[in-house]
Amino acid sequence: MEELNLTGTISTKSTNVKNGLMFGLIIGLVYCVSIFLRFNLLSLGPIMVGVITLLFYCIVIGLLVFCGVKRRKELGGYIELKDAFQTIFVAVLIAELIYLIFNFIYLKYIEPDYLDKFMRSMETFIEKSNLSDTKKDEYLDKMRSQMQNQQDKGLTFKGAAMSYLISVCITGVIGFIVALIIRKRKPVFDPAL
Repeated sequence: MEELNLTGTISTKSTNVKNGLMFGLIIGLVYCVSIFLRFNLLSLGPIMVGVITLLFYCIVIGLLVFCGVKRRKELGGYIELKDAFQTIFVAVLIAELIYLIFNFIYLKYIEPDYLDKFMRSMETFIEKSNLSDTKKDEYLDKMRSQMQNQQDKGLTFKGAAMSYLISVCITGVIGFIVALIIRKRKPVFDPAL
């Protein structure tokens, strides 16, 4: 399974990267389905959109675990933290890039009025709530300014790059925790002796 490098030793780094790339593509596709569902099921309300988002993020975390466990099995049931995290982090980098590209294309070209639809949905949700009129207006004003800010920044290169880095950091930390959980060191001494 492993490749030999020029010195004749097994190169786990290249295999870690290959596994990370494969799982990154899979997780990226899961992200795309998640975004598509969130954007097209907005009529169900913001709470349901949040539930869908949380559900799909749990699936992403599950795939990161599976990515690390699969790599550990390939290495004979043992994996160092470095190899586990390297594989998982490559998957995170690729998946978040796919997420960013799909999100950008969808919001810029496929459905550029999505953020307006989302804002109308939130306005309806808040109007139906039991809040006082002053609180409703306060929340709506705050949301409008946040949405405008997100729209202005999110569709620029700088905003997209910042969003990518933040996403990589958040999911990378989760990936590191997963790598800590799945690592399993080879025993120093053979337990059969």
